[in-house]
Amino acid sequence: MANLYDLPDELLVTAEGGLRIITLNRPNDLNASTTEMLFSFPKLFRALAEDPEARVGILTGAGRAFSAGGDMTHFVKTLEDPQFARDVQENSRRTIHSFIDVPIPLIAAVNGPAVGWGATLATLCDIVLMSEKSFIAEPHINIGLVAGDGISVAWPLYMSLLRAKELIFTGDRITPQQAVEFGLANRVVAPEKLMDEARVLADKLMKQPAQALRETKKLMNLFLHRSAAAQLDTTIARQLAATLSDEHHRIASDFIAQQKRNQKT
Repeated sequence: MANLYDLPDELLVTAEGGLRIITLNRPNDLNASTTEMLFSFPKLFRALAEDPEARVGILTGAGRAFSAGGDMTHFVKTLEDPQFARDVQENSRRTIHSFIDVPIPLIAAVNGPAVGWGATLATLCDIVLMSEKSFIAEPHINIGLVAGDGISVAWPLYMSLLRAKELIFTGDRITPQQAVEFGLANRVVAPEKLMDEARVLADKLMKQPAQALRETKKLMNLFLHRSAAAQLDTTIARQLAATLSDEHHRIASDFIAQQKRNQKT
């Protein structure tokens, strides 16, 4: 299967006419993003913007998860290398801006857990379909970090600030039904029908006038751009400070040690 845009195989993009299917492709690791994947997202979003044949995109995960966030190797490196942590935050800035700038509609087909960065990927899409077997969670605060960059930009737009604070402060799992109720998803779909429904919706959108649809998305995303202008720089600065903090290092070190013990049992 040919991968478009010269991206790593873990970030698989295939074409079906004007449809681009983007698959987070590390099923054995719950599609947690490696460093290479995370630094490839800006390239992916620019490529989608520059692809003259692309009309609609579907973003989904291989296997039983949408995305578990960032992978452990990446996580450990941010602890050990302050300059790398700074580079990661700068990449986050580029990623969020390029994500919002994608001119074609993006449909999230959330097939399983969407956690941390996975929650950002899902909820920055334009339409969010959730499998009955999925959930969303934003657990950064649980490990001594501040809210994810895309989360701080988008969630207070989608729901009341009080609701967003509760979900972000607790890191609680959000069921598909709650996600629809709270404004984080459009509808819940049976697992076996998820991709079929996403394709039906994509086909419907591809029948719309292309230029009008692109311009309307740009208009709608002005809300996200304004939020990003207000929030993103501050969020990234506070994320970096939290990443380098003693509190995060203590919690993360304990977490890593527990993961290693679990692997031995």
